Amino acid sequence: MHTPVATLRTRRRRSTLAGAALAVTAALTLAACGGSGKDQDASGRTRLDVRTDVFYTGAVLPLVAGVEQGIYAKHGLEVTLNPGKGSATTLQTVANGSDDLGYADAGALVQAAGKNMPVQMVAGMVQRSPLAIFAKKDSGIGSAKDLAGKTAGYTAGSAPETVFPAFAKASGLDPDSVTLKKVDVPTRDSLFVQGNTQFTFGLLNVTEPNMKEKCKCDLAVLGYADAGLDVLSSGIVTSDKFAEENPESVRKFLAATAEAVEAVNKDLDGAVASFFKVASTSTLSKNVVAEQWKASAALMTTDRTKGQPFGCTAEADWRSTIQVMEQYGGVPAGKLTPADVADNAQLTGCADGLGKK
Repeated sequence: MHTPVATLRTRRRRSTLAGAALAVTAALTLAACGGSGKDQDASGRTRLDVRTDVFYTGAVLPLVAGVEQGIYAKHGLEVTLNPGKGSATTLQTVANGSDDLGYADAGALVQAAGKNMPVQMVAGMVQRSPLAIFAKKDSGIGSAKDLAGKTAGYTAGSAPETVFPAFAKASGLDPDSVTLKKVDVPTRDSLFVQGNTQFTFGLLNVTEPNMKEKCKCDLAVLGYADAGLDVLSSGIVTSDKFAEENPESVRKFLAATAEAVEAVNKDLDGAVASFFKVASTSTLSKNVVAEQWKASAALMTTDRTKGQPFGCTAEADWRSTIQVMEQYGGVPAGKLTPADVADNAQLTGCADGLGKK
């Protein structure tokens, strides 16, 4: 599968720059740090560290292309984009201030908030749930109960794995009846393609397009949504502290991201070209990246947010997500409200305001 790539720019907290990062920085033609203060670059752009959920895929194509094509710079931002190691890890780095914003799963965010992690989602990007389990059609796996006695790779902190106990309980599967091997995401998927595991976790908008090409096999898909898990998917997250202290930076980032989404939809080939200028070591094909974005774009809203501007999430969708996490994800009943985990304040035209204030 695809492998980690260098960060788009070296983090501002480091005192030196590695040669590889310098090369990427030059390729992106972003402003150098110079002698400015820690919050702005030499050109006066506000610096933001942003971490994705996993390694770069077509699901975050607007973020990657937005940096490479200078869209964030046009909005007065110097964005450092870094690949993550799962939504749970990204939420941790956002909560502790190592990153300013991130791209992470909503269910994982609710679980984190249930454990008193001060995080919130400020814009939904892939709202309709793409969480799924994949197996080869000739494996005999046609339902969740068929997973009993089977083996899969398991990446701690990755969204499908985080919500798997909920899927298992909702489907009548004993989660202890499956064998899970702790590995990273690329290894997880490679084990499945090579036939060393019987099923794998993933996302309809990320894993399925890639598997269809790599596996060259027919896939059986067990969607979490089909099991009744009405949960939101992924979006832009930040800490309560950063949102409170830097509302203008959040607003600019979301406005730039909305513009980047429009740019990707207008010129998908150009966006994919930008992707590979950044993720030059990725083993994803151009077709897979394009298909991943197309699938993601089709999941950008739910029935409750259809027709609303980019990023708006609905209070009812959050109530449902919280309820599922209370039932299956270990979140204490009654501890969280939608306003505790989501805020539309830095977006325009949303039907629901949400937010703590």
